[in-house]
Amino acid sequence: MRIFNRYTLWIVLVSATLTVMAGAIIAPVLNLMREGLGVDTASVGFIITAHALLIAFFSPVFGVIIDKIGTKKPFIFGLVLYGLAGGSGLFISSYWVLIASRAVLGIAVAAILNSITVMILNLYQEAERDKIMGWRGSAQSFGGLVWPLIGGLLGGISWNLPFAVYFLGIFLAVVTLVTVPETRREETSASARGGSVLRVLRDKPILVVLYGLMFLAMTLLYVNVIFIPPLVEEFGIIDPFHISLFIATMAISAGSTSLLYGRIRSRLSFRMIVLIALSLWAIGFTLISQAFSPYFVAASIVLFGIGQGMIGPAIMIWVGEMGHISIRGRIISYLGTFGVIGQFLSPVIFGPIALILGVRGVFLVAGAVCALLFLLALAGLRSNPERGAKFEMQKANKGNHI
Repeated sequence: MRIFNRYTLWIVLVSATLTVMAGAIIAPVLNLMREGLGVDTASVGFIITAHALLIAFFSPVFGVIIDKIGTKKPFIFGLVLYGLAGGSGLFISSYWVLIASRAVLGIAVAAILNSITVMILNLYQEAERDKIMGWRGSAQSFGGLVWPLIGGLLGGISWNLPFAVYFLGIFLAVVTLVTVPETRREETSASARGGSVLRVLRDKPILVVLYGLMFLAMTLLYVNVIFIPPLVEEFGIIDPFHISLFIATMAISAGSTSLLYGRIRSRLSFRMIVLIALSLWAIGFTLISQAFSPYFVAASIVLFGIGQGMIGPAIMIWVGEMGHISIRGRIISYLGTFGVIGQFLSPVIFGPIALILGVRGVFLVAGAVCALLFLLALAGLRSNPERGAKFEMQKANKGNHI
């Protein structure tokens, strides 16, 4: 690894937490914002979600831009815009102006999210790439724990004050300007050699499956976020802090697993990682649906977190290796689109199930879906003996000697 990559790594990991911070740092002060802005509960919720659809729409846009000019400029642009759009909330007292600033924040997150992923894929190789991508996932998970705490502390002073933390993006942009390298221009400009995303989809249809897996992973993540609180209420747990501990348990297990992803990948193929994650999700959701105590719920959530910590880095690297470096930005960008759409549609998909079967029914259906997908993936793996798995294992083992 080159000397400056040490600084690049820290910038990438800290910046990765910003994509989580976009909503997490102001979540603890939503009630205060509702009073300060004079709006109802449903309206204030849009402050958290307003940026999501913009991420989905602009991710492919930045995928094209990254393929044309590299990762550094879009990354810096995203960080600066993140600081300005997010930090503006410190001075805003109008609900609709704040919503507009959050929409612009979504554009910034799309730029940062895609730039970070492509940057890791371009700057690191083999086993080192697996390790760094795992660290990125771990940073995001632990960021989901740290930023709400900071937001809660600052919100105790003023509901506007947590927005000041967004200015961190501008500081990171300045540091990025002088420390982060750019992918070599001759690599990123050779679009003629890379073909198109449609050609990759035609030649490697498994790419569609991987986009679907990202959609599934984010949909199921929000199943936990949305439906765990009403489930544990059955056990008399209604205090917001105590409820947050269940979500924190999921984040810690996911972050810890991602931290070890490099070691996991050195021993398992991508396909095996997906199979293990689906099996853990199937078991975890089924157990949650039958939970008889809050401790049982917490233990079952850990299984989901472990699967999430494994499959996230695996999908990103697997997709990144599908096409030439000249179209990597476009291929990766759709992961962000499908992931955000999964988050957005999670209550739409599982809300009716909750009305018909109850909260426990939601988790039982989620477990059944994961079990079915596990069986389909297992059948697919057996129908294509072990050629793909052996190739991936050989490549992973080779990376260990670099």
